[in-house]
Amino acid sequence: MSEQNRTVPRWFRGGPRLYRSLLDLAAWHPEATEIAMSPRAPDDFAADTMVEFLSQELMRSGYTDDWSVTSHGQDIEDLIDVFHTIAQRR
Repeated sequence: MSEQNRTVPRWFRGGPRLYRSLLDLAAWHPEATEIAMSPRAPDDFAADTMVEFLSQELMRSGYTDDWSVTSHGQDIEDLIDVFHTIAQRR
């Protein structure tokens, strides 16, 4: 866990607010929760799993009826960027 916020794993580069959003999203998905709460950075498979999970959530709840991105959708897009960056580094 990072020293500045003990609830956020050191590997997570999105900050405390975005991490809380991740935990809220992952709460109903056991595999996503396990990945999000791990003290170690996700491997390629886990990062790809998170990108897929978040992409599905973005399509389900991240847009208005006219396909405008909501603030919730923007958080999901930011989380996708976090996990995509992790996958690219490996």
